[in-house]
Amino acid sequence: MNASESDNPTGGENQSSSHVARMTAELLQAKARQRRRYIFATLALILSLFVMLAILVLSNATSIDVEPEEAGQIASVRVVDGVGKALGHKVYSWSANPTIEVSATGFRASHKTLSASEIGGTVRVELQPLPGELHIITAPESDQTRWFVDDRMVSVGAAFKQDLYAGNYSITIDSPYYLIKTLPITIKRAEQLQLSESLEKVSGQFHISTVPAGAEVHINDELIGKAPVSIAKQGGAYQIVVSYGDYEPITEAVELTNSASVVERDYRLLLKGAYLDVHTAPQGGQLLLDGKVVKAGRLQVKAGLVHSLRYEKDGYFPQHRKVSAKSGEEKSIAFNLKAEMGLVRVVSSPIAVVSIDGKEVGKTPLELELSAISHHLVIHKKGYRSHQQIVVPSSASVQRIKVVLPTEIEAKLAESPALMRNSAGIELKLFKPDDLFVMGAPRHEKGQRANEFLRTVRLTKPFYIATHEVSRSQFSRFKAVAGAKNEPVTSISWIEAAAYCNWLSQQEGMVPFYDIRAGRLIGSNIESAGYRLPSEAEWEWLSRKAGKSKQTRFAWGDDTTIAPKAGNIADESAKGSTARYVPNYSDGFAGVAPTGSFPVESMGLYDLTGNVSEWVHDVYALVPNAGVKAEVNPLGARIGDTHTVKGSNWRSGGITELRAAYREGKKAGRDDIGFRVARYVYGGINGEK
Repeated sequence: MNASESDNPTGGENQSSSHVARMTAELLQAKARQRRRYIFATLALILSLFVMLAILVLSNATSIDVEPEEAGQIASVRVVDGVGKALGHKVYSWSANPTIEVSATGFRASHKTLSASEIGGTVRVELQPLPGELHIITAPESDQTRWFVDDRMVSVGAAFKQDLYAGNYSITIDSPYYLIKTLPITIKRAEQLQLSESLEKVSGQFHISTVPAGAEVHINDELIGKAPVSIAKQGGAYQIVVSYGDYEPITEAVELTNSASVVERDYRLLLKGAYLDVHTAPQGGQLLLDGKVVKAGRLQVKAGLVHSLRYEKDGYFPQHRKVSAKSGEEKSIAFNLKAEMGLVRVVSSPIAVVSIDGKEVGKTPLELELSAISHHLVIHKKGYRSHQQIVVPSSASVQRIKVVLPTEIEAKLAESPALMRNSAGIELKLFKPDDLFVMGAPRHEKGQRANEFLRTVRLTKPFYIATHEVSRSQFSRFKAVAGAKNEPVTSISWIEAAAYCNWLSQQEGMVPFYDIRAGRLIGSNIESAGYRLPSEAEWEWLSRKAGKSKQTRFAWGDDTTIAPKAGNIADESAKGSTARYVPNYSDGFAGVAPTGSFPVESMGLYDLTGNVSEWVHDVYALVPNAGVKAEVNPLGARIGDTHTVKGSNWRSGGITELRAAYREGKKAGRDDIGFRVARYVYGGINGEK
């Protein structure tokens, strides 16, 4: 102990008392603060209640009218979305579009979002009643049971389980082997009703008779007796078996049901069948039993009757048998057909090879012995059209075949139509010129030019040529061009016209006539039957000789007076715009006209006179063919940079250019030069492959 403690023994007691007093004071202050907090909390709660009450008073109450009346008496309403409160059937809302839930026992709950126009008013909510559930089982059960509600079938099965709205119903249970049962049912809302119903079997009858009488009758393997017989049975499925001596047994499945409780049968028994074991040679023929086609093998037939059997096969003599067998008997029958042969004599002009079914058998004249079946006969010779036919030899007579084979050229020509339309819509006319004529013009002919050399020409190859000049529309399918689509295409080069011909050939699967590479002509395939430009000889023959009794100077004849509508040439309207014009002639067109605007000319073509001049196949030549008696199907030189143009056009007004012998040589196209297409009927040089 230190000095101060020893000097003041009461000092410690004073300090302890002071400390207790301080703690007491602090405790009293804490209790005072707590009392103040309780007072403030109570005042705040009272204030909140007053505020809520004020809001309820100031807000619009929405009345909820619940239907039906029975639901309205027990319904409850609550706010499930938004700020609001439901008191009874009134809703107080402090937010826009609150959602309420209306529910009542036995009814489906309903949710409704109140719109601004509905708040503060009366809102009608209709509750739908909950259905009850009816569950019925039967003893015994049957998957075939049909269930009816108020005479309407609703299901098929061993049990019935259905939702039904509250009310009274008539439930019908129809199980086929049991008596129909009808139950009156009352079900309440949301009620689950379970029932178990016992069913009573149907009582039925079997009445069975047979012809002949006395057959044993078994029902489900139980011997009932000998027919006629009757027996009572309960509803169910049964199998009846009727048997008697040498007769075929009869088996039948039947049912006794609540809709058919009586089964009556009068069975007509048939004697047991007989059997025919039929073998055939050769195989693959047709076997007929009593006129009906059957397969060879074991055949069942009626005993005691005569049956007809026939076996036949192409190339063989048929065989026929009459046969009968007793009840239960089996007979073996064999057919072995003998081959039928026939003679075929074949004669042809010229002598040719004969093939039968793809195999060469000799040359005509020929006599063949063949089986009496269908054979494919072909008589063929190189360069001639083959003759084909089906022959069926017969032993009854000799079949004679005599044919004249046409050459391929003759056949091809015979098959060629007089007029045809190709894939581009171009109409072509067939010409068969076996004719000799003179091209060019003599020096004394008025209008003659020095380049119109006299040439004797023979045309022998049939050819097609377009009845109209190629239009812009037709050319544009190959290469786009501007201008009226129904007018002839102009201002194109010779090589473009030739390329169009090749394009046409390719469209129709033909070998192109022209060999064009990098826009240049390399040569011509003169053996091709593809599209080409007409030769100069063909063009001039068409204009001067085709369809006429004699050769003429102009396409219309020898008269220098031009008939009306002869063609589109330089008429009165061309005065002043062309070097020459035809006075007192008017064709109605100052320039080029649509193709086919003028009447068809005597050779059957359009616009050979006038409209546009035309590119032809030939290279332009200024050298006469001296010493050649007659050129046959001439095509001119193989290559050259200048080609021949034939015919007059809408600028032509003088005798010189209106004559059919008129010719020009051009390297480039012009606005009054077009073209038309041609092609040989068949390829080859002068018609020979």
